[in-house]
Amino acid sequence: MKRFTLLTSYISTVLVLGLLAGVGYWGHHSNWTLPAFDQIIEGGQAAAKEDWCEAHGVAQSKCIACNPELAGADPADWCKEHGVPESQCTVCHPEILLGGAAADWCKEHGVPESQCTLCHPEIAVKRDAPPPASGITVSRDPDIKPEKNPEACLTHAIRVQFASAAAIKKAGVEFEGVVERPMTARIRASGEIGYDQTRLARLATRVPGTVWRVDVELGQHVKKGDVLALVDALEVGRIKAELLNAIALLDVRTKTLARLQASEKQGFRTNAELQEADAAVRETRVRLLAAQQELANLGLPVKMEALAGLSEDGLVQHLRFLGLPRGVVESIGPVGATSNLIPVVAPLDGVVVARDAVPGELADASRPLFTVADVSSVWALLDVRAEDINSVAVGQTVTFHPDGADQSANGVVSWISTAVDDKTRTVKVRAVLPNSDGELRPNTFGAAWIAIRSEPNAVAVSNEAIHWEGCCHVVFVQLTDEVFQTRKVRLGTRSGQFTEVRIGLLPGEVVATTGSHVLKSALLKSRLGAGCVDE
Repeated sequence: MKRFTLLTSYISTVLVLGLLAGVGYWGHHSNWTLPAFDQIIEGGQAAAKEDWCEAHGVAQSKCIACNPELAGADPADWCKEHGVPESQCTVCHPEILLGGAAADWCKEHGVPESQCTLCHPEIAVKRDAPPPASGITVSRDPDIKPEKNPEACLTHAIRVQFASAAAIKKAGVEFEGVVERPMTARIRASGEIGYDQTRLARLATRVPGTVWRVDVELGQHVKKGDVLALVDALEVGRIKAELLNAIALLDVRTKTLARLQASEKQGFRTNAELQEADAAVRETRVRLLAAQQELANLGLPVKMEALAGLSEDGLVQHLRFLGLPRGVVESIGPVGATSNLIPVVAPLDGVVVARDAVPGELADASRPLFTVADVSSVWALLDVRAEDINSVAVGQTVTFHPDGADQSANGVVSWISTAVDDKTRTVKVRAVLPNSDGELRPNTFGAAWIAIRSEPNAVAVSNEAIHWEGCCHVVFVQLTDEVFQTRKVRLGTRSGQFTEVRIGLLPGEVVATTGSHVLKSALLKSRLGAGCVDE
């Protein structure tokens, strides 16, 4: 009896172990899973299948690649292999590209019709985003030269999906809102500071002579009318003598004519004698006028009214210092003064920037003795590329930054050359820069930026949000916490931190910025046919 009991116990153990082995074998080949502990406690409900898409690495219930209806697409018209509508998949249907353009294209604005924010502002997906950073450093517009046909590109049909918000954070992707801010489109040009040629005077004596005295030094500030130097010129003395002679002769001949006129009335003079005396008076007046005009041409005007009533000595003294200010006359003194002096006078307020006059040196009209410049305003002479010149216009704002300087100066374009330089292949542009503090020094090289367009409320995003994917610039717009839309955009002004988006985005939308290259990598992996990424 005891032996029978042991045998029965042994057989029972073998049967239980065999049953467990059979259950394990069946579960292994049928993907059977054990229920969770809480399900056992709650009554042993049937185990639910895990909600996960192994193919795309996201929750099966949220996978837009497997369930295109979640993104608003038609499941019947969907290419699961490439993640785009079947009717637009150029990989499966390359004949779509035979027409040279996809059906979804806005010809007026150069972006897909389904993403044209100008024609369809309702497509904007606005979300809350961190406030944008401040500060703008502008530069010229970026060159946008597509290498392939953007009309045949269907990259915008692709959406990038993450498994969860935690996966996005782990990938290092950050977001910013699309904002409005002032933006300025500018082009860059090299240039050089020069004197304002309308405020620059190169002064020489008007007649040959000898430098008699120099009254200014290099770098000295002068006022309009200040005497810079005195030149002893024989021609001046000769003209003054001619004037004195004409004055004296006119007085004599005028009196003679008066006596002849009185005698003619009494019958003592003939009419011929009277006409001869009258002609002599007119000739003397012509000589007086010629001498007066010659002195005026030399900058020594003579007012005959001021000479009336002067004695002979007074007349000589007046003409000796003709054209000289009282202060200069007092510094010369009457002793040893010559009548040949002609002053070199400053024609404007400014600075003596060049002096080539030394007392005793010969001087003539061909060699400047002084150069006086008004440096309160200077010119920036810029070399603008021929391909940029059509954007430049008179009146546009110019910012010039001299080499080695900490500050820039602002001015306006005042002149544009009509020719291209045959050596540099650039076009000369002149800008007038105020220089009241004198910090801008002529002959200084530097860089200039010409503002060719200004937008007070431009739509802008961070530069990190913009990507070039082969034929188009794109950004990644956040649709949900895990899904991003590839949005084609047309760019405007680029700055140190921001890029203007002229078409494709609206303020309030949220785009991926830092780390958005992860989304670009996912985009390129999709290899959407020959439209963009295929060679």
